[in-house]
Amino acid sequence: MNSTPDSLDSTPNSAVTAYRARQQELSLEQQNIQTKRMRLRALIWAALLLIAALYDQAAHHGAHSWPILLPVALIAGIIPYYLGIQNKLLRITRLQAFYDRGVARADGSEPQSGLTGEEFRTAGHLYDRDLNILGPDSLFGLLATVRTGIGLRGLAVYLLQPVPQTGSAARQAAVRELAPRFELRERIALLGSSRFQEVKATVFDAWLDEAPPSFPGWVRPVLVVTAMLMVGMLLASAIHTAWWPLLAPNVVAVAAVQAGVSMTVRKRVLAVLGASKVADQMQLFSDGLELLQAQAFTAPKLVELQRQAREPDAVAAIRGIQNQFVIVEQRTKEYFFVFSLLLAAGTQAAISIAEWKRQYAPAMRQWLAAWGEFEALNALATYAFEHEADIYPELLPADAAPAFEAESLGHPLLPVNACVRNDVALGDATRFYLISGSNMAGKSTLLRAVGVNAVLAYAGAPVRAARLRLTPLTLAASLALTDSLAEGKSKFLAEVERLQLTLDASQRGATLFLIDEIFSGTNSTDRRVAAAAILERLLANHAIGALSTHDLALTELATPEARGLNLHMASPDADDPLGFDYRLKPGINQSSNALAIIRMMGM
Repeated sequence: MNSTPDSLDSTPNSAVTAYRARQQELSLEQQNIQTKRMRLRALIWAALLLIAALYDQAAHHGAHSWPILLPVALIAGIIPYYLGIQNKLLRITRLQAFYDRGVARADGSEPQSGLTGEEFRTAGHLYDRDLNILGPDSLFGLLATVRTGIGLRGLAVYLLQPVPQTGSAARQAAVRELAPRFELRERIALLGSSRFQEVKATVFDAWLDEAPPSFPGWVRPVLVVTAMLMVGMLLASAIHTAWWPLLAPNVVAVAAVQAGVSMTVRKRVLAVLGASKVADQMQLFSDGLELLQAQAFTAPKLVELQRQAREPDAVAAIRGIQNQFVIVEQRTKEYFFVFSLLLAAGTQAAISIAEWKRQYAPAMRQWLAAWGEFEALNALATYAFEHEADIYPELLPADAAPAFEAESLGHPLLPVNACVRNDVALGDATRFYLISGSNMAGKSTLLRAVGVNAVLAYAGAPVRAARLRLTPLTLAASLALTDSLAEGKSKFLAEVERLQLTLDASQRGATLFLIDEIFSGTNSTDRRVAAAAILERLLANHAIGALSTHDLALTELATPEARGLNLHMASPDADDPLGFDYRLKPGINQSSNALAIIRMMGM
């Protein structure tokens, strides 16, 4: 319960140093490439001027025209190299933006990514809104350095869903291995044709959820035969024009058969072709899987994700369907339209796509899950690399007595220079804290610090503390409940429902409860009775946690027999009751700030 100094946060950030060193390298590389580009441009202009001069000589002075081919060949040879240089400059520009964001995160000037993750919110979650897991200025926004929408969902799963008993330790080992590998994160950032290209998980979900239509087995062979006959007869008539009058009726007959077959399955074909919105997303996704498969990992979690991303041969399978998507996209283009009709390309591609989905849909879901989890781990590794003062928690076994023991615990969403740290020791000796104090004293922030750091610990990330030991615990928080006119639900009813869910969770397993101003919507006597009943049930289920209140009547609940401890948060200066230091102090709050508030209002 003792508060500790905040000197832990004064160490220089080596992530900022590494990022700025990389920025300098990129700047030098950019200057060198720009110099080469200027020389190539000068060479191209010189070649163009030479072409103009040679043309003039040939046109007006009777000189030979063949020397013009030399500067033309020179330009033709330069252009691919020039385009390669342009691509390198584009790559450098993307990396500069990547490291600019990295520096802003690591030095604390712009820690939030701007991503809220609210699309992953579920009604009635036990701690999401209460701990600011999703939403503006949230933990999700702090951690969301992923490349794709698949990774965003993977991160949300890590922060919101219970982790298997041994899962946190495996995640932590993976994060430790990934943390120093910012060159891998650089390569992930370069996936896709531009940094604005996105891969949304919902696009793949919708596509995979649509059952592929079935096609009669005879359709594909008939279309292959008709296409071969059509092409063969047209080529024969082109070589021997005299054959055309003889072949023309046969071409028309075969075309009619092909059209008839295509019309019989037209609705099924359109259903497939109309749902091919994943085409633009496949390349980035397959490149990501290929990059994941190429890494050398030792952490069992990462090795397992590589296996899931590889079996069966994911990259080859995805590239196979990409070819069909290319046919679908190109079949209506002017230069391909006639060939598409001759070959019934759209129909054949639709049949191939439907067959692919039937064969690979379950595997595709596995590949998506593996990539999403890998990106989540990589995002946590980014956080670890950029917050080297934070520490990895000690994850105790599930058969140990429920515990959450922290030294110098701070809230990771607060700026480092504004983060006040406190010690917390919940376990067998002290089952719960009852924290009294007035509004603004820091009680809610402390409860959130406990919860958010537990979420980070179970996700496998470092935490804002000097030391943290904890057992696997189900988190349940009641900190930010409000009235809801849309749902016709008062804050009091919402709190009752949340506490019921908390009790249900405690019956299923070890639980960490965090409750702010319990039953604040009722009178002091009823509050005390109801709070005592809730607390008795929680303790009977071996839960641990903390409650805060400004109602001193509730402090009677923290008895030695119940293994409760009264603590308070208040101003250390009796003459300045609003001068809060946000430190946990032993005992019950004895100060009042009512008169100070009245004076603030000018009364």
